[in-house]
Amino acid sequence: MKRYIPIFLIIICFLLGSGFLMSQKQQGEIIDQMPATTKKILLVPLDSRPPCGQLVADNGRTAGIEIILPPSETMDFYTLPGDTSKMRKWLYDEIKNCDEAIISIDQLLYGGLIASRNKTIKDEDITALAEYLKKLHGDNPNIKIHAFSILPRMNPPDFVEKYQDRKKLMEWSRLVHKYDDNPLSETAEKIQVLEREIPSEQIKAYIEIYNRNLRLNCLLANLVADGTLEDLSFGQDDGEVYSLPNLKLKEFMHYLHKNQIAKDKLAIVHGADEVALSILTNIISRSNSFKVYVDYSSEKAAIKVMPYMAICNQDTANERLNFHHDIIVSTPEEADYILFISATDEETMDRRRYNAEKLLDYQQRGKPVALVDLSKSFIAQEALLPILLKENFPVNSLIAYAGWNTASNSIGTAVSQAEIYLTALNQGLEQDRVVYSNLNNLNNRICEDYYYLKDVIDLVNINLKKKGYSNVYDLDLEHNYKWAVDMMEAAMNQRLVQYKTSDAFTKSFWLQNTEYAVTDMQISSYFPWPRTFEINLKTSPTLRKK
Repeated sequence: MKRYIPIFLIIICFLLGSGFLMSQKQQGEIIDQMPATTKKILLVPLDSRPPCGQLVADNGRTAGIEIILPPSETMDFYTLPGDTSKMRKWLYDEIKNCDEAIISIDQLLYGGLIASRNKTIKDEDITALAEYLKKLHGDNPNIKIHAFSILPRMNPPDFVEKYQDRKKLMEWSRLVHKYDDNPLSETAEKIQVLEREIPSEQIKAYIEIYNRNLRLNCLLANLVADGTLEDLSFGQDDGEVYSLPNLKLKEFMHYLHKNQIAKDKLAIVHGADEVALSILTNIISRSNSFKVYVDYSSEKAAIKVMPYMAICNQDTANERLNFHHDIIVSTPEEADYILFISATDEETMDRRRYNAEKLLDYQQRGKPVALVDLSKSFIAQEALLPILLKENFPVNSLIAYAGWNTASNSIGTAVSQAEIYLTALNQGLEQDRVVYSNLNNLNNRICEDYYYLKDVIDLVNINLKKKGYSNVYDLDLEHNYKWAVDMMEAAMNQRLVQYKTSDAFTKSFWLQNTEYAVTDMQISSYFPWPRTFEINLKTSPTLRKK
C-alpha cells in the first residue's frame, strides 16, 4: 500500500496545480504596464505638493507623455520658498530637451504659492522675470511655453496677525468692491468706519499686493501679445463674489480692452492647484472637442455655491468646459461622456440612492461617467461614493473621480482625467496600458479624496489634539509627524481592506469588447509637508483582462 502513496500525492498535487492554473486563467491576464512615452513636457509646478506636480505627471503618463519635473533642491518646501535662481537655470538648461513647457509664474517669481502670499517683491523683479522669459523664448523659438499665474486670494497675508484685524480687512475688501459696483452712501460710511479701525499701514500693504499683481498680469499679457508666451492662464484661488481681488480683475480686463490685447490666448478660471493639469489637458486633446452632458445630484446642486467659491457649481463646470473648448449638450445620448456633479448637504442626502441608480443606468447604457463628489461639510456621510459601494456600482468603470478641497479643484481634476483618458483611447495607444494607468489615477483620487480627506484626516487631527498637539498645520518632524503618519497609514489600510473586498470594487466592466476587473490593490501614503492637510498617496491596483 505504501508504494501507492507517492503516486497518490503526485495526482493530488497535479489536480491542485491544475485547479490553480485554471483559476488564474479564469481570472485573466494581469495588466501592469504603463503606456510607452512618445513626448516630453517640462513642468515648473505651482509648488511641491502632489496635486501640483505628481498629479500632472500621473495623468500625462496615461497619454504616453513624460512630465519632466524640477529637482527637489530647486523647489519650495511648505513655508520655505523655492530657489528661484536655481529654478530658472534648470528651466533654461532643460527646456531644449522637451517638446513643450508648462511654467508657474509664482514658482519662478516667488518660489511657490505660499511664498507668493507673503514674499515682497519689487517692480525690478517683475521686469527681470519678463526679460528672462523673452530670452528663454528667443533661444528656444520652436518650443511652446504655456504659463499660468494665480491671482492673490482675498485672505490677508501673515503680516496681519490679529484675528479681528484680518476679519475687518476682509469685510473692507468686500465693501470696496460693492461700492465700486453701486456707490451707496451707506456703503461708503461702513468703509470709513473700518478704515478708522484698521491700522492704515495694513490697508496700504494689503492694497499694494493686488496693485503689484495687476502690474505683473499686464506685463504677462504683453508677453502673450508679442509671442513670448504661447498662452497664459490665471487661476483664482479661494475667492468670493465681492472682494478687492475681483475689483482688480475688472481693472485688468479694462487694460486688455484699452490696449487691444486679444483674449483668445488668455483665460481665467477659478482654482489653483489643478490649473497645470488643465493646461496639460488642452495640450493633449488640442485636436479634440468633447461633447459633455453635465448632470447634477439635484437642482439645488447646480446653483449651489460651495465653500471657498465665488461662483456656483454650474458656472464652475461651464467655465472649465469652455476652457477646454468642449461642447455642452442637452441630452446624455449626444455626449461623449457624462460629467456628474454630486453636491450634497443635510437637505439632499436622501437623493443619493436615486443618483446611484442614475449612474448605474448610465454605465449600463455604455455612457462613460466622470464623478465629482462634493460635500458641503467635507464629511464622508454626505458623499455619493459610499452609496455606490453599497449598491454594488462598478466603481472601476468610472473614467474619473474627484472630491477634494474646492469645487473648482474637483471639477477641474475630473474633467482633465476624463478627457486625457478618452483622448488616449481615441489616439490608438495600447488600450490595456491606458486602462491600467487611468485606474491608478482613479483609485488614487478615491482613496485620497474620499477615504482620507472626508474621513481619516479628522481621526488623525482629533488624536493629535488629544495628545496636546493643537496645531496640525505645523507638525514636528522629529516627534508627532511620524506618529501622525503611522496613524494615517493604519487607518487607510483598514479602509483599503473594506474597499478592495467590496463587490463594487471587484465587479468587472467592459471597454470596446474587452472585459476587465480589478482583483486587488495595495496603497502607500505619507504627508509631503509637515501638516495633515494633504497626503502623497499611490495605489497599485491588480488589473486583469478576462
